[in-house]
Amino acid sequence: MWPRQSPLPPIKLRPPCQACRLRVESEGDTAPIVWLPRSFDTSPSGLLWAPKDWGPLGGHLLGMSYGQSILYHVMSEEVDGVKQGAVFKLPMRFASGCMRGRFNPIDGQLYICGLKGWQTNAGNDGSLQRVRFTGTAIAMPIEFHAAKNGLFITFTEPLDPKSAADPQHWAAERWNYKWQNKYGSPEFSLIDPKKPKHDEVLVEEAHISVDGKTVWLKCEDLKPVMQMKIQYKIRDASGKDLRGEIYNTIHKLGPPRAIELR
Repeated sequence: MWPRQSPLPPIKLRPPCQACRLRVESEGDTAPIVWLPRSFDTSPSGLLWAPKDWGPLGGHLLGMSYGQSILYHVMSEEVDGVKQGAVFKLPMRFASGCMRGRFNPIDGQLYICGLKGWQTNAGNDGSLQRVRFTGTAIAMPIEFHAAKNGLFITFTEPLDPKSAADPQHWAAERWNYKWQNKYGSPEFSLIDPKKPKHDEVLVEEAHISVDGKTVWLKCEDLKPVMQMKIQYKIRDASGKDLRGEIYNTIHKLGPPRAIELR
């Protein structure tokens, strides 16, 4: 017999959208932390905080995907009381759609259960898998800020200064969604709101901090927007190739930031 559960709270209906969104519920909170395009995640399933001693992601928010069978890191910031953020997919693929995750108090590692049902790329009908921090260094985005003077991305490990400071190795684009009473929304231009297209965002300059971990991207005409996509093809300090994508939302640009440049 299933354990007795308390009644579920009333369901609040809202118009569906092609994009998914991650939000932390609070009184008066209406804006999502970050929008997720269907190319990144078709069906988010749960969020959980990593314990503080869980490697470089300790104390950070993690998101799970049923639709794409992935785990991703949610980076957030607060600008004048408004929360916004970015997501980065962790380099692993699960056997089935990730549904629920818990950190085991005994070994301190993450266990994720999954299943396969409707609209998922899952391979197996079900799974229970462990994600553990092995202590091996891995260079990945750990912090993201959108400021009036550019985008600031901090990695867990030092980067190769030559490749990371080359604006040719970075690319950015942006778009908006339409809130409507239909399932799905085209991805609309911010410049021409009636056109279903992405706008390229020119990365004019790229600078790297003295410790080699933070990159400052000076971008042309940054503005609030539902969705941005940032791609990079760089190397870490050891010369290993790094390729990745970051999806973020800008509700409000923060004040100018500064880093100590190399």
